[in-house]
Amino acid sequence: MSHFSLRVITSILSICLVVSTAFSSATTRLAGHEQRAGTGLVVSISDIHFDPYYDRDLFDRLIKSDHTKWQGIFAGSSVQNYGIYGKNTNYLLFKSALENIYQQAPHPDFIIVSGDFLTHDFQEHYETYTGNKNKKALNEFVRKTIAFVSWMIEKQFPQTPVYPAIGNNDSDCGDYAIEPGGQFLRTTASEWKRLLRNRSNVRSFMRTFPAMGFYSVAAPNNKNHRLIVLNTTFVSNKYNKYENSCKRPITEPGAEELKWLESELSRAKAAGSRVWLVYHIPPGIDVFASLKEATRGNAAHVEPFWQPDYNQQFLELVMRYSAVIAGSFAGHIHMDSFELIKGPQGQSASLVHITPAFSPVYNNNPAFEVFAYDRNSSNLKDYTAYYFDLASAAAQKNGPVRWTEEYTFTTAYGQPAFSLQSLEAVYEGISINGRDFRTKFDRYYDVSNTASPGIDPANWHAYWCGIRNLTIPEYTACLKQR
Repeated sequence: MSHFSLRVITSILSICLVVSTAFSSATTRLAGHEQRAGTGLVVSISDIHFDPYYDRDLFDRLIKSDHTKWQGIFAGSSVQNYGIYGKNTNYLLFKSALENIYQQAPHPDFIIVSGDFLTHDFQEHYETYTGNKNKKALNEFVRKTIAFVSWMIEKQFPQTPVYPAIGNNDSDCGDYAIEPGGQFLRTTASEWKRLLRNRSNVRSFMRTFPAMGFYSVAAPNNKNHRLIVLNTTFVSNKYNKYENSCKRPITEPGAEELKWLESELSRAKAAGSRVWLVYHIPPGIDVFASLKEATRGNAAHVEPFWQPDYNQQFLELVMRYSAVIAGSFAGHIHMDSFELIKGPQGQSASLVHITPAFSPVYNNNPAFEVFAYDRNSSNLKDYTAYYFDLASAAAQKNGPVRWTEEYTFTTAYGQPAFSLQSLEAVYEGISINGRDFRTKFDRYYDVSNTASPGIDPANWHAYWCGIRNLTIPEYTACLKQR
């Protein structure tokens, strides 16, 4: 064998070792012990809010080009920074996020995207920058933006299944507005079905998603581990089928969705399966909006995320099937938080993990999270949060950047695992700030943007009440107990 051939083989073996070590070390760090065959990694991202308008000089070229050409167009932008607080995700920030996810977990079992691919006010921006109110042209630009974001994820993770959820901004007819069986759902289905990487799952996806935007699929490493992905726009408190530019649905899509969910959970229970629920808008109380109303003199107003009837039905479903549901993943608030759904005796019955956003529009730092879970039981074990400090000098200049490990749950909170019981302990600890739980939770909430904290000494109790009191009466009673 020649020296050249030996060098080539040695180089290949070195590359394989680096990749293997990266995966092993990530799993070891998350699980807190040496990697075991039954431990898998899952990446959770949310609220990408990709903004194709951030450099208006590129806009005409984007309209005229196929989405597969957009990367080259964005690379030539005069905007050469990673964005600022108060703005949505530009190209460099999005690209950097995907590259850093790959560095931390190059071969995850799958990726969860908890909704909102599109920037806020997408339709309004299109009309402003083009002066064009042509619905067909707008729909095509919406399609291309969804296709570009999906294509970028697929290109970075060509072999990894991706399970996306619809967010309230993911629409061609406005925020919190979507048409059952409409063009947006049909065209989005054609873009997203490739992400699933499994023919059986694609068939399941195509049975329900083009009509309603929700679906149920099997996880890649365990046929008895299912992901049920909901479209929470239909149950949102801000959804009104009579007051949006979409075509009015004949039926009540929120009621249909919850009926379908109950059927899927019943089937999972009969099959002995475990379920992860994935959706964009969490149940419970929008504490931020409620506090905002209080500053306007409307202290008695409590703003729910979901329509109260649907919220109650969902909570009862989760209680009834708590043995089947291993946990829920949500987004929407852009912050890092969690909720505890109560059981019939008042005990915590199920957890909702809320993943922080890529988009820094609400003054959070951009973030993603990598979870370790048991492939056999489908139980979650731990997670590590990674973030990019937009206040750093690196954020305002071009060049590769490394996102920082913010915290690992078990280490930060001194818990044996990420579980319902551990979150209950954290919740109780926040109330008294035992072991600095409140201090840590407050800092992690807006992803360590210490210059603009979302939770402060004046409002922490309201946010604490919102974790475990997910109906208006419960939340109101909790506020009065302080």
